[in-house]
Amino acid sequence: MDVRTGARRALARLLEPLTGFVFDSGLSIKEFHAILRTAAVRSVATRQLETSRRVNISGISASTGISRAEISRILKSAPKSTEEYSDRHQQSTNKILSAWHHDPKFTTPNGQPADLKIYGRGPTFESLVKLHGRGIPTRAMLDELTRTRSIELRSAQIIRLKTAVAVERGLTPQIVKAFGDRVTELMGTLLQNMRDPENSAFIASVAGAKVSINELPLFRREISSRGAEFLTEIQDMLARGPIKAHSAHSAKRAPSISVTIFYHEEPSKANPKKSVICQRRNFRRKT
Repeated sequence: MDVRTGARRALARLLEPLTGFVFDSGLSIKEFHAILRTAAVRSVATRQLETSRRVNISGISASTGISRAEISRILKSAPKSTEEYSDRHQQSTNKILSAWHHDPKFTTPNGQPADLKIYGRGPTFESLVKLHGRGIPTRAMLDELTRTRSIELRSAQIIRLKTAVAVERGLTPQIVKAFGDRVTELMGTLLQNMRDPENSAFIASVAGAKVSINELPLFRREISSRGAEFLTEIQDMLARGPIKAHSAHSAKRAPSISVTIFYHEEPSKANPKKSVICQRRNFRRKT
């Protein structure tokens, strides 16, 4: 197996949990793709500055396959969040929720999202999906918005909007930021180790035999307790202040460091005989 083949396989495994984060956060594949292109351009530009102290747009285009015009636009724009992509590239579910908030056909006289019949005449959920759902069937959209708890069924066939965007339950801005911080640190360290094995940063991993289901709670508690003790010792060491540098020059260039412990538990495969399937509720159009 050559490097490119191995890289494709590694990337496919990496992107599965990453796309899970994308969907859980209410983003779309188009938004993810736009962010990826921007990140690719800035990454190559940063590496060029490290080696030649100048940015070569043609060189970035050769490395990424992105047009020079798009690269120039990305580099001229300030590094910021990508709200500019949200209107054009948002998920179909969030497109529906946005239209429900802003399209006068589906709001009350005071501008609030109206309760909608699923089917029928006039402004209904079905007509909302036909106008703004990009071809997604009404029932599929209803099921997805119900799954994310963005809507609630008020009566037999009347639904009410609950949230402005469809995100996985439990996500908060703080949790999303922590995810970004930790993954960036871990990925950066692993990439450094891959590029420069002789001067690699320290990462160690241990794995053992499978642990029985009954022993898992005790094992998790032990890992949590011992990990907390270790991090407390490291925090005390860092709190004493930086180690005295040999010169003022080296002190100025001293990098900040962080230490993270993570525990990975491979998810068990569901037993199809014991899995519970929720029965889908049928809704009928009234004639």
